[in-house]
Amino acid sequence: MSEQEQIQRCQNGDVEAFEMLIQDYENKILNYCYRMLGNQSDAEDAAQETFVKVFRFIGSFTGQSSFSTWLYKIASNICLDFLRKAKRQPKETITIHQYNDEGEEFVLPLADTAPTPYEQAQLNEAQQALLSALNQLSEQQRKVIILRDVEGLSYEEIGQIIHAAPGTVKSRINRARRALQKILQPHKELFLLQ
Repeated sequence: MSEQEQIQRCQNGDVEAFEMLIQDYENKILNYCYRMLGNQSDAEDAAQETFVKVFRFIGSFTGQSSFSTWLYKIASNICLDFLRKAKRQPKETITIHQYNDEGEEFVLPLADTAPTPYEQAQLNEAQQALLSALNQLSEQQRKVIILRDVEGLSYEEIGQIIHAAPGTVKSRINRARRALQKILQPHKELFLLQ
């Protein structure tokens, strides 16, 4: 069954067709959300919210763009909402209260579970540096880099998502790549081929 047939069946309320349609996009959208948000838990929530919204509004999909473009646009908007909410909310700290043998209370600091560079292979270090660098880009720069270089969308598809002409998309991607390269300059040894 083609994607177009699946979409039509979804628009007629076929839940099984929706599950088949989404199956091809689950990992892609989760990865996109992770790269936008930099947090697995938030990415899972954003991906879930994306698919719920797609299910609720599949009837309004007109086919003027490809389904994947429409899907990424929804995911992109949800990720931006998550980022805006995160900026408004103060960071939470978690503490564990324990008592010693004398009944005195003390706080146990939680261990940092992030792997150290010593524990990671060079590829993992490069991935961490890249993720950190992506998070330093503006939301718009991060979005176009991920859509083009990670998800492999065309300039036209990206233009539909961000409401810009393909020439403008190319220009934004070029500027975003230069900014990313500048941020990664101190870590360039991680990206040299051996």
